[in-house]
Amino acid sequence: MEEIRNIPPLATQSLAKMSARAGAASAEEEEKDRKLRKSCADFEAIFISYIFQTMRKTIPESQTTTKMPGKDTYTMIVDHKLSEDLARRGGIGLQKVLYNQLKQPQGVVNPESGSGVGNDPATKKTLKIE
Repeated sequence: MEEIRNIPPLATQSLAKMSARAGAASAEEEEKDRKLRKSCADFEAIFISYIFQTMRKTIPESQTTTKMPGKDTYTMIVDHKLSEDLARRGGIGLQKVLYNQLKQPQGVVNPESGSGVGNDPATKKTLKIE
């Protein structure tokens, strides 16, 4: 117990500096993680918006109604906002898959999916891994 009380001041200063660096690194990692999550959600919103746009193209135009000016712009804005809201609420699962894929280090095999450089037959052929 006596040794703990007699820690030299230089040692305590360096411990404080190390913990401050660790706090800064974790804050930096949290910021990177937040940006990655946002990017994945934004990508999913764009993807969902494209799906809506493609689905609308399959609906034939009615010949009996008159063409309203600005309808296409309004529809595009509504689709975009709806897709952003959908992505913010969890979406269709694409952002989770993207996040998990981008979060893992490159070249590491994911044991759940079995994905990785060594498991792909095309990669084995190209890189001649045996």
